Amino acid sequence: MSYQTISLDVENRVATITINRPKMMNAFNEQLIWDMGDATEKVKNDSQIRVLVITGEGRGFSAGADLTEREASWSDTKDALLRGYHPFLKNIIEMPKPVIGSVNGAAAGIGAALAMACDLRIMAKDAYIMSVFSNIALVPDGGLSFLLTRAIGYARALEYAIEAKKISSADCLTMGIANKVVELDDLTAETKKWAEHLAKRSPQALSLTKKLMNDALTQTYDETFKAEAEAQNNIFGSAENMEGVTAFLEKREPDFK
Repeated sequence: MSYQTISLDVENRVATITINRPKMMNAFNEQLIWDMGDATEKVKNDSQIRVLVITGEGRGFSAGADLTEREASWSDTKDALLRGYHPFLKNIIEMPKPVIGSVNGAAAGIGAALAMACDLRIMAKDAYIMSVFSNIALVPDGGLSFLLTRAIGYARALEYAIEAKKISSADCLTMGIANKVVELDDLTAETKKWAEHLAKRSPQALSLTKKLMNDALTQTYDETFKAEAEAQNNIFGSAENMEGVTAFLEKREPDFK
């Protein structure tokens, strides 16, 4: 399906959503919000897709909201966030497959929230994440207050938010926000290599591990232990489990259908 503001490509069980408003540093207008909602919903419900990559065209990942847009259907900012942004960001967070943010440049404002909503991040060396809101007397949105605090802790998250400081790719790597940092020229190839490697792994293991670890952030040890036991009981002896065991015994790569 074609979109006005993004491209959606699928290859080797990996879907790639590329935000395509490079002249606006991939800032979000209303059409981009709707396109992201539709595309993430399609990927979420397509069992043939095992990994999603989100990236931006040109120099930026996303500069946040397009402040030059003068007409939109939202009744107010709250409506835009709850009816517009929240559905596609929730799709990403609840996606039953890993989502890789391939951060090619600036991820600012709600673009930072988008990057942080991804499960894994690979960043170009000159890329950065920035909660820019306080520069224009606003607060973080798109769930960034939750996502950034969860990732780096309250004190650091507050400092970076109220001072609108860039978190460089090097600092992102040190803090655990980024999993990998590479040269910009290598970003596409390295992202593809990583995504295709993950796509060969067990879909049920990818999906359930993501859910268990997300849920664990707000659960007690006992609640997590019980959830793991329930999940393990449900998939033990499944076709994927048996293929993994057989491949291990036969000293070959598993082929998860």
